[in-house]
Amino acid sequence: MLKFNPKKVFAMRGIEKATNFLVRLGFSYPKASSFLESKSRFVQIKDIERLCIKLNCTPNDLFEWKPDANTVLPDSHALNALLNTGENKNLQQLVKDIPAEKLKLIENLLAELKS
Repeated sequence: MLKFNPKKVFAMRGIEKATNFLVRLGFSYPKASSFLESKSRFVQIKDIERLCIKLNCTPNDLFEWKPDANTVLPDSHALNALLNTGENKNLQQLVKDIPAEKLKLIENLLAELKS
């Protein structure tokens, strides 16, 4: 089943109060809550676009796919990229646990990835 789940992008971006973030973007509180609880069965394309612009992501980053028991796809199928791989990682929190002498390596890698 394909479902809308923007929480992983919020976690990666270090957005802790995602509901407030969405409300500041102009989403109603009920819609923001629905998005975050993955209960939204209908997501407008303009809302996906607005999130992608603000979060610097693609629509694929906002969705996850969990196959049902009857679905078998080859490993090379494109939907496998949307498989939920577990916990949503907050990159800011991960960096806090890295020794200071190794932070320069991360800074260099991030600069390389941005270019």
